[in-house]
Parts: sequence; C-alpha cells; structure tokens
Amino acid sequence: MKKLKLGSVATWIILGLFTLWTVVPIALVVLNSFKRAKDIFTTTPRLFFTPTLDNYVNAFTKANFGLYYMNSTIVALISTVIVIIIGTFAAYALTSFKLNAANTIASGFFLGKLVPVISMLLPLFVIINGVGLRGTLAGPIIAHVALNLPFVVWLMMGFLRDVPHELEQAAMMDGCSRMQTFWKVLFPVILPGIAAAFVLSMQNSWNELLFSLQLTTLDTYTLPVGIAGFVGSISVDWGLSSAAATATMLPLIILGFFVQKHIAAGTTGGAVKG
Repeated sequence: MKKLKLGSVATWIILGLFTLWTVVPIALVVLNSFKRAKDIFTTTPRLFFTPTLDNYVNAFTKANFGLYYMNSTIVALISTVIVIIIGTFAAYALTSFKLNAANTIASGFFLGKLVPVISMLLPLFVIINGVGLRGTLAGPIIAHVALNLPFVVWLMMGFLRDVPHELEQAAMMDGCSRMQTFWKVLFPVILPGIAAAFVLSMQNSWNELLFSLQLTTLDTYTLPVGIAGFVGSISVDWGLSSAAATATMLPLIILGFFVQKHIAAGTTGGAVKG
C-alpha cells in the first residue's frame, strides 16, 4: 500500500510539473498580450495590471496581421483537405487491395517522414520556383502536402487495419460497389482517425515556418512568418508579438477541445490488435 501511495504521489508530481512546464509559458504570452510596455518590462512580473486591447488592435490594423491570418487559413485548410483525401484513399488502397508492392510503398511513405525537413527545402524551392509558384499561396500548400502526407497515410493505415474485413466483404456481397462500401461502411468507422489526422495536419500546417518563410512574399506571408517579423535585429515588440501569438493559438485550441475525443481514439486506433 505504501508503494502504491508513493507511486501515485510521484505520478501526480510528474504530471503537475509537466503541466506547469506546458501551461506557464502559454499563460505568460497571453498575459503579455494584454499588457502595456511599461507593465511587460518590469523587474518582477506583474500579475495584476490594467488590461488593454491595444496590442490586438495594432496587430490587426497596423501590422497587417489580418492578411496573414487569412493566408494561413487558406493554406492550412486547402493543404489539410488535400492530404486527408489523398492519404485516406492511399491508406485504403494499401490495406485493402492485394498489391505486390504494398509494403514497399508503405515503407516509402515512412522513409519520407524520416527525412529531415530541412533537407527537403532546397529541392522543393527549386521545383516551386521553376514552375512560377513562389510568392503565391500554392507554394506553401504544395510544400505542406508533401510534409504531412506520409504521416496521414501511416496514421490511416494503422486505423484501417483494425477494421474487420468482414464488414467490407458483407457490404460487397450485398451489392455495394467498392466506393459505396467505403463511404457507407468504412467511413463512419474510421471517422475518429480522419478527425485526428485533420487536426494534427492542420496544426502542422498552421505552425509551419521554414517552408512558408522561403516560399512566400510580403503579400502571401502566413502567421508564423508574420509573427517572426515582429522580432527586429535590435528590439522585440513583446506586446504585439504576444497578441499575435495568442490570436494564432486560439483557433487550434478551440478546435482541439471540440474533437479531443476523436483525436484520442484516432491516434490510438492502430496501436492494439484485437
């Protein structure tokens, strides 16, 4: 009993420290977004201050942050939808069809995820610049699809492998075509996995900086690039950057709360074989 109690106490201490490690930096950013400069640059942090919305107003009016917000929304949504469609059907083909090279193709997707991201920057930059898409939103969309597709394929393959093949066979024996079987039988079952893949891919695209920085121009900057612009060579506008960071985090936090059950089910769907 004493060992169990000590184990429980140690577990709660570790969870508490991890929560503090995660929440405290976010809380400081949110608090700084409502502070004036004189409240931010104090020797001891001020928890009690007169809040202001000036940083948010300046971010969306003077810093062109609204344009960056729209650009990120377009890039993240379009790239995520493309990745989900291609990745789900690719995973379905690799798990349901009798392909001789299925394992080789799956391993190819896995190797694509193991390659360091920065090593893909130069070839993608050359290709996108060569076809005249640099400085457009199509450039980061293509890059984000390339970055997120291997992850989605492997996530959906793990989930589809847990779906009993008898469901698919029974539907096809009842006269359903393969596509009808997918939409009417498999799609409702794998929906948690699709929700998890959607949120995680959206998060990766929303927060991606390296490719967006190299493939966009001033009119097509995304949110991470725009926030990075608040960091000058001499000084940092902490209030403006904190407001921008808070506004950037908010949509994904809200989305995560709504689909957190699906994320948990989707990310663990292929972990245990029955």
